[in-house]
Formats: sequence, structure tokens, C-alpha cells
Amino acid sequence: MVINWILLAYATVYVIYTMILHTTLHIPLLLLLVILYVISLRIQTKHVALPWLRLLFLGLIHYFGHLSLCLPLYILTLIRDTYAEDNRKNSWKLTIAYILVFVLNVYFIKGFHNLLWIYYLECTLYFTTVAVLTRATYSTIQKNDRLTKERYLYAQQDSLTGLFNYEEAHRRLEQLISQKQELVLILIDCTDLKAMNTTRGFQAGNFILKQLADLLQILFKEAFFISRYGGDEFAVVMPLLPEQLASESFKLKLGSELPKLTGIQITYGMASYPLECVTKDDLILLAEHNLYIKKRESWLKREEHMLRSDKLRVIGELASGMAHEIRNPLTTVKGFLQISKANGYNIENWYGLIMDEIDRMSDLTGEFLQFSKPHSVDFRIYSLHECILKVIALMESEATRFGHQIHYKESLDPVLLWMDQDKITQVLLNIIKNACEAMEENGLVRVELLPNPELTTIIIQDSGPGIPSDQLEKIFHPFYTTKAEGTGLGLSICYKIVQDHRGTIEVESSPGNGTRFILTFPLAGNDEQLEKAAFI
Repeated sequence: MVINWILLAYATVYVIYTMILHTTLHIPLLLLLVILYVISLRIQTKHVALPWLRLLFLGLIHYFGHLSLCLPLYILTLIRDTYAEDNRKNSWKLTIAYILVFVLNVYFIKGFHNLLWIYYLECTLYFTTVAVLTRATYSTIQKNDRLTKERYLYAQQDSLTGLFNYEEAHRRLEQLISQKQELVLILIDCTDLKAMNTTRGFQAGNFILKQLADLLQILFKEAFFISRYGGDEFAVVMPLLPEQLASESFKLKLGSELPKLTGIQITYGMASYPLECVTKDDLILLAEHNLYIKKRESWLKREEHMLRSDKLRVIGELASGMAHEIRNPLTTVKGFLQISKANGYNIENWYGLIMDEIDRMSDLTGEFLQFSKPHSVDFRIYSLHECILKVIALMESEATRFGHQIHYKESLDPVLLWMDQDKITQVLLNIIKNACEAMEENGLVRVELLPNPELTTIIIQDSGPGIPSDQLEKIFHPFYTTKAEGTGLGLSICYKIVQDHRGTIEVESSPGNGTRFILTFPLAGNDEQLEKAAFI
């Protein structure tokens, strides 16, 4: 403190002045008292008795120095002791004690006469004024110090985790690099935190952030600093160690320990100075790039896992559906054979039914193979208009049998597609046949061809009862059917054929308003698209 040096200087001047004027009663004792007084100023202990001990030394210095020039020393010491937070409550008692000690010393030094009481009164007013002003000044300074400290903390710390914030992290990193300090920057991203905020609320996310901040401080005790770098990102700056084990230790803590302790996935990226980068900006860019690479790898692994899970689920559904569909004909065949055993193995009466069930299993197996196995395709440029006319010609007799009509609104412009004509014919036949079977008598199927500059659209709409919304999402699933004799593979095969032709198939329906299928295909005008389609 500056005031300690002022007190030391004034006490030294006071001793020298008393020696020059020869007013001191005992020079060695005065020097000893000044030394003890100075030592009391240097003691850091905030003991409640220390100010009173300092007053005792000061009173003895005044008495043995035998000069009233000690008054500034009294006042400065009083200011110092009443400014201390531990003595603020006893400031009035301490002030009265200073007044009494000073007045008594003046009385013993100068005696008492008529005009001396005015000097005593002035000294009392001096000490009282000093105590009041010191108390008010201390309160103001204390408030300013508290506000300054709070502003400083808010300016450099994250309010949630208590770690350094983004700006302070950059400032400290810049400072370390300017000092040529070898270091490793680790950027940490909480991959699952956003999903957790959505499913469990922000309180759960904030709890994880606080927990992660505490764990980082425990796991990385040797860090230069740890900061909350962003919403769900943290930055850890560690000393660069020559041992290669340090990198393995980082990977173990970040890749294994943190995810186990927090229950969320952790992704991280590292960069070192000066081995990999020579500036702060390059260091941050490299760490962010490595973080991005890690996140991308993690995302690809997750997508691969999800794709594998979806494949296994689809295989399970296909196997379950196939087993169910085949079990029914086998049960029928088994029953007829058991009956024929009781009749001397004469199956003549049931031969037709047995063959029908065998044919049904054969057709089902064929459709399943068509759905699941890659098949050869014959892509050429064909007219979509002619393909639709062929389908209508094939369906006309069956539509007439049901009492339905098929209206086709053709395009004035030629519509050429790079396609396998048989496959597209199969798709259109399946959709129109389903429409005819779904409608009651005197139904209407509308087919419309809408060419665009790069795409063409086929709309097939019926006047049937429509499809409920809970069934609409399932119609392309394998083995899903509402028909009594359907296999449930027709629309699944159509969906796959359309995908093979780089097209899309959508369905719109609501109960009572019929169903509309929308098929979109790229036109055969782009050579690049033709090459891609040729290798399907």
C-alpha cells in the first residue's frame, strides 16, 4: 500500500527531526519504537488487536520524541486503520482512543495553560472529521471496487459455467502466443446437446454444461485456461508436451471418459503451436477444421449405423411378410394332402385347388425376387405418350368389365424419356388396375401428361373412396395390402422402378375424394442424365 510508504517516510523524518532538535528523551528506545511501528505496518494479519498495538507504539513515539509534529502521523495511521474492512465497525472507538492518546501526550509534553484547550479542541475536530470522511470515503470506494470487480468478472467469465468466455479466451490465447508459449488448443463440441434441449428442455442442457465445465477443470488441471467457446462448445488450452503419450491421454479423456461421465457424445479437434501453426488465427482455424472433420466422421458413422439398422429392420419386415404369405398356401396344401391320405391318396378332387396354391406361392416368390434382386434393364428413348396408350389399351377391357371409364388428356408436345418401356408399363398398369379395383361401378380414371422444360409429370386420379391418412404412409411398404388376395408388393415394386428411372412418385388422397398418384421423370434432353441412367 502507498500509505505504508508515506507513514514510513514521515516516521523517519520525525525521528531525524527530534534528533536534530535534541527533543527526544531516549534515542535508542525511540528508534526501537519506530522499528516496531514499521513492522506493525508490514504485518499482513488482520487481527483485531493490531490497530490498538499500533496506536500504543505511536503514542510512545510521540511521548519519547517530545514533539507535537506527530499529529499527521496520527491522522494518516487512523485513516489507514479505519479504511480496513475489519476495523470499520470499531472506527469510532479507535478515533476516540487516538484523540485521548494524542491529547494526553500533548498534556505531558506542554503542560496546561489558558490557551492550550483551543489546541485540544482543534485536534479533536481534526480526528472526528478524519473519521467521518474516512468512513464515507471507504463506503464509496468499496461500492466502486465491488462494481468494478463485477464488471470485470462479467466481461471475462461465462455466467452459466464460471469459465472464461469467448472474448477472454481469444485475449489469453493471443497473450500466450505473444509469449512464445508452446501449447495445444482443443475445441470440444457437445454433439447431442441441441437434441437434449429439444427433448428434455433447456434446464437439462444447462445442467450438462455446468457438469461438463466442472469435469473439464478436474480432468485438465494443468491447462493454461478453459473457456466456454460457444453455446455448446468449450476450449481447453494445454501446455505442449514432448511426450506422445499426451496426445493419447487427451484422446482417452475426450473420447471415453467425458462421454461416459456426461452421457452425451463429445467431438473434439486439436491444433498445436508452434508445431502446426505460427499465429493465433491459423491455430483456431486448424482446430475448427479438425473439429469439423471429426463431426463429419461422427455424422457419417451415425448415418451408417442408422442405415444398417434400417436395412436390418426392412429385412426383418420382408422376412416376416414373406413367411406369413407363404405359410397360408402351405397350410392349405398340407390340409388337402392330409385329407387325400385318408382317401387313399386320391387328390383328384383337390388337384385344382392345390395347383392354385402352388401357383400363388410361385407368383409371390417371383414378385419378391423382382423386388429384392437387382435386375437388368433396357434403357432406350421411348415416347411416354405411346406407352400410356398401350397401357390404356391393355386395361380397357377390364375397365369396361367393371363399368369404369379411362379418360386420357395427352400432351401436344412429344414427351421422350430414357426408360425401360416394359418397367414403366408395369408401373402404369399397376396403378390404373388398383384404381379400377378400388372404385365402385361407373368410376372414372383420369390420366394426364404434363411436360415441362426438364421434367414431365403423369397424374393418375380415380374417383374411388380414397385412402385413410393412417394407411397413406404405408402403401409403399412391402407386403402391406388392403386386398383379400393381394401380395402387398405391387406398389413397392412400382416405387423401386420409379427410383431406378431417377423419378419420384407421390400420392395424395383423403376419404371420399379419391386418390391421385403423381409421377415425375426427367426428360431425355440432358446428355449427362442419359449417361447416368444408362448405368442403372
